[in-house]
Amino acid sequence: MGKIHKVTFTDTGKSYDIAQGESIVTSSNSKGASLPFGCMQGMCTTCVAKIIHGDFEYLEEPEPNTLTEDEIKNNHVLLCITTPLTDLTVSPCPE
Repeated sequence: MGKIHKVTFTDTGKSYDIAQGESIVTSSNSKGASLPFGCMQGMCTTCVAKIIHGDFEYLEEPEPNTLTEDEIKNNHVLLCITTPLTDLTVSPCPE
């Protein structure tokens, strides 16, 4: 795996070390987080969150029209298929 980055969640204040190339949901939950998820394929939007600070990339492209243009412009991502490129600050979106 790649370089390790610290991913901090604003709702809990907890941080998890996640390797570049790993899913934020999978890695965080394996370390004790309880991030919501469903399909793990970037389709169901259960894992939508907002990136407050930092850079990321998708492990695979999300399904078209999963996020709106406004959501994308406002740094909303699908955490199940997102991996950190730098340290991240993440705010889970309300359901």
